[in-house]
Amino acid sequence: MSNGLAIAAITAVFKNLLEDGLVQNAALSSMGNVLVTTLPPDQIYIGVDGQPQLNLFLYQVSENRNADMGKSDCYQPAHHQASTEEGAILPLAINLHYVLTAYGNKDFQTEILLGYVMQLMHQTPVLSNATIRAMLNHVATINRSGLLAQAIESTSVEALTEQLDQVRIAPNLFNTEQMSRLWSLLKGSYRPSIAYEVSMIFIGSKKSSLAPGSSKGALNQPQIEKIVASLTNGEIVAGSNLIIYGKNLSEDITLLRLNGGENLLEPQIVEDNRILFKLPHNLYAGVQKVQVVHQQLYKYQNYKDLEVVSNEQTFVLHPTINDSTVLALQD
Repeated sequence: MSNGLAIAAITAVFKNLLEDGLVQNAALSSMGNVLVTTLPPDQIYIGVDGQPQLNLFLYQVSENRNADMGKSDCYQPAHHQASTEEGAILPLAINLHYVLTAYGNKDFQTEILLGYVMQLMHQTPVLSNATIRAMLNHVATINRSGLLAQAIESTSVEALTEQLDQVRIAPNLFNTEQMSRLWSLLKGSYRPSIAYEVSMIFIGSKKSSLAPGSSKGALNQPQIEKIVASLTNGEIVAGSNLIIYGKNLSEDITLLRLNGGENLLEPQIVEDNRILFKLPHNLYAGVQKVQVVHQQLYKYQNYKDLEVVSNEQTFVLHPTINDSTVLALQD
């Protein structure tokens, strides 16, 4: 997302998702209107007659762990080295960390709110580009005098979402110590809360670091173009270090599948245009197939149906000839 409004826009989308989910849930109608805010927790006070409230607060922004792709000089693609020399700035991949807090002044209001919100977020783990665009258009329309709507008018929703493919929302289930430490920093009166991590967002510079014709988002389907051995002789044998060249290879979780198997390999180095990995020693000589597998960033569950896989690329594995093999042939 090549725009300085990226963080505010995603917060607004998250807030809009909560508001729509609460309105459409018939089980919450007995509570009346539930207010959804994005305020610091120390600025919230619920009186005896106050309405139930959900507060979404952005407490931290961190760099995505794949944001260093292309920074290693020894593995930089040629086009990236050229663009860096020209002064282009790489897009910044970040994660947004939110704490979602429920406030109520009657029995069970807090528990009911948290329960339905967690169910809503569990059912909506990924927001597509089209969904985000529709929500931002809605936000910009319902309150044209609002700060965000006025800011969006200076650019456009299309510009905001230009380099964005998908946004993922995953729960961070803090233990007691972690939650206590967080609320100590927030300096607010503790209420039952759940933390969420939103990834990936790209805040790029006006100078694009992408090569002409390359993909605009790291969340597109990975594509393998070729596989070569890292050694100069180019012969691939069991245990060899291989390099995969392609597009959109880097993700939060990037793994490799050999020959359609269930067990996935973890690469040694992952970049957007290349992957370095080591072949197992127990492979038989012959034609081998490899795929790049992108998995969703979920810490507590495995959603195989949300995997994104690349095309299959083949290579020939040569037999390894050692001293025992030579002796056997002589006999």
